[in-house]
Amino acid sequence: MTPPVGPVLLAGAGVTAAIVALLLSVAATHLARARRQARDERRKREMTPLVHALLDDDPTDAVPVPDLVNAPGSLDEVVLELLPQLRGTDREILRRLLAERGVVARAVADLTARKSWRRGRAVALLGSAAGSHHIAVLAARLQDRSLEVRCAAARALGKAGDPAAVAYLLPAMSGARALPHGVVGMALLDLGTTALAVLRGALTGEHTHARGLIAELLGVHGDVEAAPLLEELLRNADEPSAVRVAAAAALGRIGSPRSTEPLVRALTTDDDPVLQRTSAEALGRVGDPVAAIPLLAGMAAPDVSVRSACADALAGLGAEGRTWLEEVAAGSGQAAGAARATLDDLDARPRRPALAVVR
Repeated sequence: MTPPVGPVLLAGAGVTAAIVALLLSVAATHLARARRQARDERRKREMTPLVHALLDDDPTDAVPVPDLVNAPGSLDEVVLELLPQLRGTDREILRRLLAERGVVARAVADLTARKSWRRGRAVALLGSAAGSHHIAVLAARLQDRSLEVRCAAARALGKAGDPAAVAYLLPAMSGARALPHGVVGMALLDLGTTALAVLRGALTGEHTHARGLIAELLGVHGDVEAAPLLEELLRNADEPSAVRVAAAAALGRIGSPRSTEPLVRALTTDDDPVLQRTSAEALGRVGDPVAAIPLLAGMAAPDVSVRSACADALAGLGAEGRTWLEEVAAGSGQAAGAARATLDDLDARPRRPALAVVR
């Protein structure tokens, strides 16, 4: 039986009206959001010159700097965006401004908020805006029940720039709520060279689980003062293999010829292929000709990656190393194959054009 036409039309009209109302509601929401964003951007543009005027304040200037303590909330966004780009006195001026406006106090209060997103937002803000006296309260969040908050706290400690944060970050790498090593590593790297002395002290300290990461960071910084400590780690056969590998790689980055002896010893006497390969690569970076004979011997190693690393390290010694490679390549066996592969790679590299001599 065919249903009456009237009710069907009414039902269709109702559905259409609902769809139109929904579309109008979505459009109104988007319009309101666009207006809010435009208003916020306008307010930030109005606040930006005031912040610059505060940083450029000259006591002899006849024009006084406006009082920003009671300025609109958009000022905070301008300051927080600008803070990571600043150092020294300018950074401290803006930190003090945020403290006077109550931004820092509100963030500290939010560190114990029930919602994890509020705690995470608070530690991120404090990483830029807080001073060294807030290191302890930030460090407490390294044991937060939320992994996201713990990671945010580690990043905030790195951005805070206080070497005292090292004492909190290293223990956070172990335990039931351990942080990923990569997160801690980036935080320690953000601390910069001011943390090198603390890291050197921690290299032989109680945090044995962190020695590999510490060695890697000292190498990234090229810390010459750490070379003797790293050499001792490399020599110590009781250290975990991963730590000795990290020490060898760090010595290669530092590049001191004094490190040739322990690197050669690791290459020629240890039976761990990873440590042998890393030591050979480090010797190539150091570039000490004294390592030529041990590297030649290493080209007979059973592991193909060790043979290849020794050949590449020889190539790094310059013309003398290439001569050795050509002699080995003329023979037979696995060492000859590694030498030929390295020579082929050298020949395939584009050569820089010779500079014209002006007479």
